[in-house]
Amino acid sequence: MKLIIAEYLRSLKERDELDRLLPDLLVEMDYVPVARPQTGNRQHGVDIAARGNNYETGEDELLLLVVKQGDIGRAEWDGGNQSVRPSINEIFDVYLKSHLEPQDQGRSIRIVVATSGELKQTVQASWSGFLNDNKSKARIEFWGTDFIATLIEKHLLDEHIFLDEDRHDLRRALALSGDSEYERQDLHRLFMRVLDLNDKGQLTGKPKTGKALLKALRIVNLSAQMFAYWTLRDDGDTRQGFFALERAMLWSWHRIQLVDEKNKQDELVGAFSVMWRNYNRFAFQYFNRIQPYSFVENSITRYASNGVESSLIAFEQIGILASIALFQCFHPVSTVEEKTFWSNNANVVLDALEAWLLNNSISSSPCLDRHSQDIILALVALYELDRAEIAKEWLKKLFRNVDYAFKAKKFVPVASDSLDDLIEEGGWLGGQATERMMETSWMLATFAGWSVILGMDEMYEVLAKNVGENYPGACIQLWHPEKDLYQYLYFQSAHSESGVTEAPIQLPATAKEYRQQMQMICKSEFGKALLDSPASLSGLLALDFISYRHFSTPVPPVFWYSLINDTVG
Repeated sequence: MKLIIAEYLRSLKERDELDRLLPDLLVEMDYVPVARPQTGNRQHGVDIAARGNNYETGEDELLLLVVKQGDIGRAEWDGGNQSVRPSINEIFDVYLKSHLEPQDQGRSIRIVVATSGELKQTVQASWSGFLNDNKSKARIEFWGTDFIATLIEKHLLDEHIFLDEDRHDLRRALALSGDSEYERQDLHRLFMRVLDLNDKGQLTGKPKTGKALLKALRIVNLSAQMFAYWTLRDDGDTRQGFFALERAMLWSWHRIQLVDEKNKQDELVGAFSVMWRNYNRFAFQYFNRIQPYSFVENSITRYASNGVESSLIAFEQIGILASIALFQCFHPVSTVEEKTFWSNNANVVLDALEAWLLNNSISSSPCLDRHSQDIILALVALYELDRAEIAKEWLKKLFRNVDYAFKAKKFVPVASDSLDDLIEEGGWLGGQATERMMETSWMLATFAGWSVILGMDEMYEVLAKNVGENYPGACIQLWHPEKDLYQYLYFQSAHSESGVTEAPIQLPATAKEYRQQMQMICKSEFGKALLDSPASLSGLLALDFISYRHFSTPVPPVFWYSLINDTVG
């Protein structure tokens, strides 16, 4: 396990990664952090400060951490103002003389250089000499990868929390991280056990509270991060890491919602905010790997053996890109500058999504009816970021292809999640689709609603006419959530446990009539159900979008129906 942790630590950057992990480690070592890393603030050499008793001698001390990335060689030791030696000298010259609080005046001072690498032999002599020259001022230590890994294993992953079965599950998950078909069941089992959840998302016997629960959240976070960064290796599957971080974040949020309000602590929210930031960082690492393929014509077909595989890949990536864009778009902000920053990020992702749709024609030929969820997320993202014209062009192509598929009974988005059904009865390998595969459709209802939202009345009326004349056997339907939605949304596919199905939907002849139906639903009890979203109430609406896609829960129609108010007077 120590080797696994050390390998993970070597992947961490100094800013916003290693310096976010170290305060949690210090807390578990019974230190109290008094200064955490803050981007943009002059820190006079100190990245993290903490008070506590020395873990070896028990002496009361002030611990000052200087955090660096990678190995420390000559350049890193004394090659500029940000190097190790100048940083420690600034602590002596400025921090210890003018920034110590009165309560720290009598404490012994320990300065630690913490890094995700090692101290190279080329600077060992310089390091030893520096320590000897300054031993009267403070005790100075070096914490490299192996030493930090030992501390993490001892204090964060000790035998009381990280049981043998947890270690076994994590090792197995890491070993299988390169398999694109791996369903991460070992990692999920670890998450549920640590979070005291059964397979229905309910609390088990004696659930953890207080510090024990806080520690459990940190364990889940660290395990997910280790798995995710493991997938960045040459033989890893980055998509697996992305999904693992999503699952850890969603289940942790679900677990926090199960805590009584009186027992909820700021620390729990703080632990979750670390997961939120970790997800954002890894999402962009994943995006950076996908982005180049968005701008290459027919890039998907180079990696797929047939049209089915191409369609599956295309719509999975459409959903992922859309949810990343929405994560940026709806990220909580407190200043105009922050809003501009996150909006710019969202538009960078949407540039790639737009290119993906234009360069891959298969992006207009969904093979599964549930791809309507990916389509809705993409349309919401395009609409919210003022790209309605792109949304309209894509919707036209989608309708043209799906309309032809239903008429010809070939290449139909099938009403089944079974790939065997898709191949054998879906009409995607030369034959015709069976009636069973065409008997229900969320896709057609999605097209109807969005054609009204985008003001494409003519397209709506053609769709309504064709449904009645050319494929009357298709039962058009949508799912609407009810008040108990949030008991399930962050743990599993919510539509199998909550809500009701609207079916069959009878499409009136005109868009005006259907618009009125949509507005009536928005004003109904279904519309009120979304007001209780704990994520939205906490300023984390993007979490709901991630959950819809991750667990294949349909995006509630009342959410996207509400956009109609922006397009009509």
